[in-house]
Amino acid sequence: MILEFSITNTYSIGEKQTISFEPASYDKENKNHYIDIDGIKILKLACIYGSNAAGKTNMAVALNFYLRFMAYSFYTTKPEEKIPFVPYFFETENLDDVCGEFDLVFFAYSTEEKKYIKYHYYLRINRNEVLEESLNYYPKRLPRLIFNRNKMNIEWGNSVKGAKKAIEDILISNCSLISASSKTKISVLNDVFFYIVNRYKGFFSPFNNEIPQSLLEKLDNDESLKNKATGFLSFADFGSISDISIKKEIKESNENLSLTASNNKEKTNRRASLVHKYNQKEYPLPLGLESAGTIRVLELIEPLVNSSESSLTIIDEIEASLHQDLIEAFLRLFLELSKNAQLLFTTHNQELLDSGLILDDEVWFCTKTQNGNSVYNSISDFTGFRKEVSRKKLYQAGKFGGLPNIDIQGLKELFYGKKKD
Repeated sequence: MILEFSITNTYSIGEKQTISFEPASYDKENKNHYIDIDGIKILKLACIYGSNAAGKTNMAVALNFYLRFMAYSFYTTKPEEKIPFVPYFFETENLDDVCGEFDLVFFAYSTEEKKYIKYHYYLRINRNEVLEESLNYYPKRLPRLIFNRNKMNIEWGNSVKGAKKAIEDILISNCSLISASSKTKISVLNDVFFYIVNRYKGFFSPFNNEIPQSLLEKLDNDESLKNKATGFLSFADFGSISDISIKKEIKESNENLSLTASNNKEKTNRRASLVHKYNQKEYPLPLGLESAGTIRVLELIEPLVNSSESSLTIIDEIEASLHQDLIEAFLRLFLELSKNAQLLFTTHNQELLDSGLILDDEVWFCTKTQNGNSVYNSISDFTGFRKEVSRKKLYQAGKFGGLPNIDIQGLKELFYGKKKD
């Protein structure tokens, strides 16, 4: 579970910005908003508001990038290949000089300690290499070093037992040590690697026109997940849907024409149809003919199913193509079903501010400075507002920032060519 994370010099985030899941205070009337780790309270939700192009999505995209870099860079980046890092580019002409930074404080299960313990991970990169990387953990009160990396030089902590030389031999300059450590059996590192791989459920964007193959594979292989997805569609008033039909298409990939057929790689592609039932007859309808809202609901099934375990899901523009009642039903279900699951989402939906479903310290507002830097503040950072006052009205009054500054008069002059009352 994430306690807090910070991003620097990535996308539109220039100066260090932090999103925290640590509550400003404990609200006893909303106990289902908290995860409890040995008395430490952690929030389940964080939502980010902001005007268009202010950078609210960039915080979510940046977190997705760094989490995936931690876990997969050893497998996805070739030696001498550029790191697919997008630097903050409003203050320099040479983007290769810009260093992005990522700080992550989180709880993961330790196989040695047999409990959840706190970790602190730090990463500094540019587009060519990893400059710094470190990992500390807290089996007791004080931190213990696991490793501290300065480019390709590694200082190991006493807690690391096993084939450290094996990691040093395979590590490349443009990948994370966490990712490379997956090739070894060093438990204190494997705990962190598998936490990211197994518990981070991904970034869901409203601009996907189709269900990811990874989700179709899960629906195909997990009958329980498929039944819950079908049931959710039915109970959410998509009433005619009785089943999800998934068909496999196996394609041979001839990467080298000289290879024999037996060596050709096979790639499985899945296609889904939703089965509609009318007058006791079933009619399969390809997903491409379904509404954007139906596809969006299917994407949101997995966070609900995974809510019973430790997990993190990122959703961009949670309200996209969904009715207000359905958004609120999803959040209510997530809060009630989840135990150690967390959800980070962006939204323009102002109705949620007064819905009773999100707490003040779960709400963040993104504004953009004059130099293009995205800045993030929580409602709890602002003082002097009584609990019973409408957060929606305060937001609309500009008390929290994050509102678009629309020049109506300028727009009229643009389209009419002259001032118009």
